[in-house]
Amino acid sequence: AYATPLEMVRLAPSASNKQPWRILRQGRNWHFYLQRTKGYREMAMGRFTGIADIQRIDMGIAMCHFELAAKDSGLCGKWVMDTKARQLDILTNYVVTWSSE
Repeated sequence: AYATPLEMVRLAPSASNKQPWRILRQGRNWHFYLQRTKGYREMAMGRFTGIADIQRIDMGIAMCHFELAAKDSGLCGKWVMDTKARQLDILTNYVVTWSSE
C-alpha cells in the first residue's frame, strides 16, 4: 500500500542530491531518520546560502512528498513523535514517525 509514497520520497529533490533520509518500517509505523553527511554543513554551499541546516530542509521535503502521496493514495495517517524510536548511529538521527491508521 505504501509503494507510491515511498517512491515519491525516492524521487524527492534534495540539496546536492544527498537524499539524507532513511525510512524504517515497524508494523504500522514508518520511522524517518536524518542521515547526516559528515562535514556537509561546513561545505561552501551551506556557507553561501546562510541556511543553518539544509539537510533538515531536505527531510521536510521528503516528509511532504510522503504525506501528499499517502493522502493521494487514500492512506490515512499522521505524524507523531515515537519516544521509543532508537538512534541508528552517530550520524543517523531519529526525526519523526508516520503512524498509519
